[in-house]
Amino acid sequence: MNLRKSKKSDLLVDLTPLIDVVFLMLIFFMVSTSFKVTADVKLDLPDSQHAEKENQQPSDLVISINSEGEFFIQGDQVQVENLEKTLLKASGENKNTRVVLQADAQARHKQVVLVLDTLQALGMTKVGIATMPVGE
Repeated sequence: MNLRKSKKSDLLVDLTPLIDVVFLMLIFFMVSTSFKVTADVKLDLPDSQHAEKENQQPSDLVISINSEGEFFIQGDQVQVENLEKTLLKASGENKNTRVVLQADAQARHKQVVLVLDTLQALGMTKVGIATMPVGE
């Protein structure tokens, strides 16, 4: 039995392979990730003194109406004739989909009512109207 202390130097852990693997994973995820570019619809939402801040969920269906009366679903422009068909497609024909209606303050009431009427005809009752709190 050898009970003498060994005079070997301390063991060193080489981190170079670990760093290489981390960088390769980072490059892999950067290359394999795709980003959806959406065109933001410029809206001037109406003010409300009793507006509640509600967290919008990513699964919410967003319908926008700009001041010129153009309709957008999830940022994509939709013609009035295709509104019902596009809503069905965007919701996956799920009547329990939450819908957020963002109408510009200068949008005509007729367009807002048209969207609400279409949603009611499709049986989609979970509808919220987006507003801005006064002073923001």
